[in-house]
Amino acid sequence: MLESKKISWREISNVLHRRLLIEIIVALVVLVGGFFVLHLGRATPTAAPKYTATSQVLLTLPESKQQVVLDQTVNPQYVTTFADVVGTDLIARPARTKLAQQGIKLSLSALEKMVDAHTNNNNSLIEINVTTDKRVTAKQIAQVYAQVASQNVKPIMGLGRGKVVTQPRVNQVLAIQKLPIKRIAILVIAAIILGLASGCVVEILDRRIRSRYFVASTLAATPLILTQQPTAIELATVRNTLDIATPHAQILVAQLPNASSELTAAVQALAQQYAAAGDRVLLVDLATDTAMLQQFAVATTPADYQGGTVARLPQSPATPTLLTLAEFERSLARLKGDFQRIIFVAAGAEIVGNQQLALHLAAARLLLLQQGVTTKKAAYQLQQQSQSTTPVNVVLYFGN
Repeated sequence: MLESKKISWREISNVLHRRLLIEIIVALVVLVGGFFVLHLGRATPTAAPKYTATSQVLLTLPESKQQVVLDQTVNPQYVTTFADVVGTDLIARPARTKLAQQGIKLSLSALEKMVDAHTNNNNSLIEINVTTDKRVTAKQIAQVYAQVASQNVKPIMGLGRGKVVTQPRVNQVLAIQKLPIKRIAILVIAAIILGLASGCVVEILDRRIRSRYFVASTLAATPLILTQQPTAIELATVRNTLDIATPHAQILVAQLPNASSELTAAVQALAQQYAAAGDRVLLVDLATDTAMLQQFAVATTPADYQGGTVARLPQSPATPTLLTLAEFERSLARLKGDFQRIIFVAAGAEIVGNQQLALHLAAARLLLLQQGVTTKKAAYQLQQQSQSTTPVNVVLYFGN
């Protein structure tokens, strides 16, 4: 059943916290998928393709000057300085003039933006890169720029010379568009929203009870909260609640939507609580003891109980039997004379047969719900069917 009677922001926060792993996984999947789609969308460039032509100029010194400038040859300052000069008007102006003669007319600022010169400090090579939108133009500019640079080494630096060691090599550069910030922001927001929504959807589709909010909202009951293994204090609270609601209630029905070992153990522990308080307690399982109950309806059947402080009916090899109301009342009349407290254990998601009779004759009913185990449908059906049958209904919620 859907928990939809009212909105609790605290409960929503608890739901998001419980489903945090799913939310993170969904958000990451959306982010990865979104970025992949964005990259696919920009794989075919809308801008014109670019071409990069690369030439290399080697700086050397005359042999007669080697000894004089030995410290300069080992010091990278000489090569680095000239690499910086390549990017200035000292090289750009004569290169522009020579290009104009070859039919390539460019402004000085446009030419300087196309050219980038750099060097590796470990050698004397200067690499000149030229980027344009035409392959032939890129190659011509790189070739001219390298020639002009190599011819102007001595006039500018005062010594040395340059030599073009490689002819221009042209490579196409894919014009990749940058991802728009707006689209990235939308993608991140969508991933967060879808991640949080996935947690809520999984919670809604989960058929098991995950929080006490379901009991308070859908079942319209205020549950007693117990741990999965209830303490003596918690069980005493349950006993006191029943005693206040219906003093001296002799017949109780513990209704288990599912016969889990934890819930069965909790019922036995509650019976021990009554026994510790001085009551003689009988525990009857409607799934296995109905045949013996039918025999107890006959006055001649000897009353032979098993167990200590919490007694059980003798084990019978007979199969489960469907009792009549008269048989149930006669057997209860005998049991009431021997026990101050009779607790029936009724397991199952439907109230039929013997379970229906037990609820009709009981003074109080305990509905035991276990977090993460009991289904919402079973809890809802039992609550709706039992509320008008038994005078006192108490819901026990094993969870947090």
